[in-house]
Amino acid sequence: MTTDEALDFGEDPFERTFGQLRGPVHWPSLTEHETRDRMQELDEWVRHLVRRFAVEPRIIPPCWAQHGALVEILSALRDHERADYADTASPTAAMDFVRALHDAQVFLSEHVAKTQCSVAGHRDDRIAPWPSTKVSAPQSD
Repeated sequence: MTTDEALDFGEDPFERTFGQLRGPVHWPSLTEHETRDRMQELDEWVRHLVRRFAVEPRIIPPCWAQHGALVEILSALRDHERADYADTASPTAAMDFVRALHDAQVFLSEHVAKTQCSVAGHRDDRIAPWPSTKVSAPQSD
């Protein structure tokens, strides 16, 4: 048995959960196929998060994936967790994730309060219309 074989403890749980660390996801830049793949990964993570922390539907409703803001907040939180639990993270980074989770829950609940989504149903985001006239550049003196 080689030294490498002796040290092989099986699949790394961090690698299985998070994959290789990479930069944050910029959702508007993804192709349709990339978005579908990333949403599947994020959905699994969100379901696990909701169970781990008993997150209420008033914070993360079942329809969260239909709201761009919720997708981006949850994606950012997942990225934060990935960094906080990397081998190179500080021993105090787990508490940083707990703080980030608290902050994210504030953002999430504020957005969900606008839509009034719940376990009973989904409501689309309300987007205020902008004036139809284009904004012009300021006049110089």
